[in-house]
Amino acid sequence: MTRVRPAAGGGRIVEVEPERLPRWVERFGERNGGIAAHHAEGDAWTLESHDGTTAAVTWALTGGIPPEWLLEGEPLEVAGRLRDYALEPRRLGVLLARKGAFSVGVVADGRITASKTASAYVQGKTKAGGQSQQRFARRREGQAKAAGRRAADAAAAVLGGTDLDALITGGPAEAVLDDPRLRHLTPDARFGDIAEPKRALLTETAYRAIGFEIRLPD
Repeated sequence: MTRVRPAAGGGRIVEVEPERLPRWVERFGERNGGIAAHHAEGDAWTLESHDGTTAAVTWALTGGIPPEWLLEGEPLEVAGRLRDYALEPRRLGVLLARKGAFSVGVVADGRITASKTASAYVQGKTKAGGQSQQRFARRREGQAKAAGRRAADAAAAVLGGTDLDALITGGPAEAVLDDPRLRHLTPDARFGDIAEPKRALLTETAYRAIGFEIRLPD
């Protein structure tokens, strides 16, 4: 599924799966009178078309581009090389969190090799006032802390001693990673817009992280 979202500062971001990058680059040229030039610019591989349209390609896993030598050659050669690099086997840690639910796992070459998933009820905010509101707030805080401890315990068990090539997070996972057992882990890709954490979402998120994000003008 193609994802499109607004880009900070204007324009839009289109997420492209690794296998589709060469075809996307080919179609970009067809739609815009051909590709006039391409080069590394900042943390992106920038394509410039003959009609003046530009596309800035970054690799979601690093928020930049892979090694610059991959950008040598004609645009379609480069796109094929980037695709192959993105699809190389990797051991990826994935940590997803959202309102009392979590899913954590290790995805190696597209397969889950270890995982833990759970959910717990966390009470929503209430409009009640006075002592009732305070009581509900304390209960909600206690439920949230308990859910956070369970998520941290699971993440420490699954990720703590595992040799990872990269870590991907989804949702508000920073609080989980603040656990002393996990502070050595630094996310290489972050996604804020995730669905309810489920085991199946681990592989989907890992695949999303090895894809490309392309910034286009409006």
